This record gives sequence, C-alpha cells and structure tokens, in this order.
Amino acid sequence: MELRTLPWTTEIVLRGPGPGRVLFFAGFGSGPEPLRDLAEAVRAHTGATVVVASLAHHGGSTPDFYASRSWHYLEAAERRFAAFVDEGEGPIVVGGYSTGALVALLLTARAPARVSGLVLVSPVLRLSSSERQLAAYTVMSTYYAVLPATMLGTVAALAWYARSRRWKLHRSALAVMGSVAMFASAAVGLRGLTVPLAPGGPLMRDGEEVLPAHFTRASLITGSTLVPLQLAARWRLRQIERPVCFVFGERDTTVDVRFGTLRAAETPGAELHVVPGAPHRVATDARCHPIVASFVARALAGPVPPRQ
Repeated sequence: MELRTLPWTTEIVLRGPGPGRVLFFAGFGSGPEPLRDLAEAVRAHTGATVVVASLAHHGGSTPDFYASRSWHYLEAAERRFAAFVDEGEGPIVVGGYSTGALVALLLTARAPARVSGLVLVSPVLRLSSSERQLAAYTVMSTYYAVLPATMLGTVAALAWYARSRRWKLHRSALAVMGSVAMFASAAVGLRGLTVPLAPGGPLMRDGEEVLPAHFTRASLITGSTLVPLQLAARWRLRQIERPVCFVFGERDTTVDVRFGTLRAAETPGAELHVVPGAPHRVATDARCHPIVASFVARALAGPVPPRQ
C-alpha cells in the first residue's frame, strides 16, 4: 500500500506559554514536517514557542529548488531570524537539522548577542562519502571558476587573433558569439545534471504512517554550493561562545559522524550525544527528543543576552 505524502509547508509555529523562543531550520530537500515531533517535545518540556522554518526555495517547486544555492538559504534565514528577534522578548535558542544546522551555526556566529544556545542535529560538517565530496568540489570549481575563466580567455584570444589578422567586425563578432554560446551550452548542461535524494523513513501522524514532502532529486550545481557552507561552518564553529548541543545518529550514512564528533570535542563546553543505531534523520527518533528538550530548557534558563 502506497503511503500518503504530506503537503508542502514552509513553516510550523507552536505557541508556548513561556517567554522562551526556539527557531529551528529544516534540512536540505524537505520541509519542516520531520522536525514537528521534536518541536512538540521541546515546547512541552520548556513551555517555549517553537518555530520550524524551511530553507529558502523549499516550498514544493522543483524549478525553484534546482535554482537554489546555499547562500540563498543563509540570506533567507538571516531575514527570518531578524524578524524572530523582533517578535518578542526573552531568550532565544537557535538550531537546525542537517544543512539547517549549518545555517543555524552561521547565524549564531554572526549574531551571538541574541542567542542563548545552539542545537546542531546531524550537522553536515563533512559528508560521509569522499566520492560525493569530490564530485561536489569538481562541479563547483568547473561551473563557477573553470568555465567562466576559460570563456574569457577564449574571447580574449579570439579578439587578439582577429586584430592581428585584420578580421572584419562581423566575422570577429560571429567567432566570439560562437565561443560564448559553446561555453554557455556547457554551463546549462551542468545545471541540468541532477542526483537522487533519499526520502528518509515514514512519520506517524494520528496513527497513520505518512511520508513528509520531499524532493526526489537535487541539482548537482545546488549540491556543490553546500561545500563552502560546510567549510564556513567548520571554521566558525571554533568561534561559537554559546552553549552548543550536538546530536548525531550512530548509523548516519550522510554525515561523517566520526569527523563531527571530533569537531564537537574541540568546541569548548559543547554537549555531544550519539544516538545508538539511529540514522541521519535522528530528529525523528524519540530518543533524540529529551536530549534536545533538556538542553533547550537549560539554555533558556541561562543569562539572557542583551538586545542590541
């Protein structure tokens, strides 16, 4: 029997009676629904208002998703965080799952004065597969550096050749246009390359097994732009001066868990939890919920950073 797929949504808002507030960012390729149970557990334990926001261009449109880049995610998250700060008073905890965890980390590094704690669930500090990492680096360098540089070099060489051979203007223009069209076709071809995305397991909703909304494929160009996001997050992690909670799934096949635990151990005062037998989507594992909820409660109870 085919499972029902939940409709796309871009944000979940769970109002709590307490003054604390929590902003989570969902992962790459899906919406906020996989984090709903975790958000419910945090609200129940802390009384905080919990918001789970999607990454930019994750509203169900495949062309929009294919055209998205990692900097779009960070820019949109910064705007959502700024609005979240203005929505009320009290301490704020920021967190995220997978790529959303990297976005939350970079937000905290940029605006530490407004964050009381940081939750990183399955942060993709480095991919588990060296082959996928290599492919991402190769595509990124080819698309953003090699193709433009080669095209400019070719046009410059044609211009020099045309001048030295005294080509007529229309002949020179045709040669340049032909070269530009060739490189543009190569760039468009790269943009059309896609890779499959694993949908993850089903969720339980009112006693029914359902699937969260999820893109089945991703643009290889889009995926390649996640690499600099990972590099920036690894560098900025050393500068985080707020309480941090890391949660990994022991059987995560997406994230290099060993690398992540080493980075967590190097982060002063950080909590590290590895859930036995859990996959990449450890946020849906019930054992993850009390870990995060307890950390959020302690972070919200700590000193409130001053509003700036």
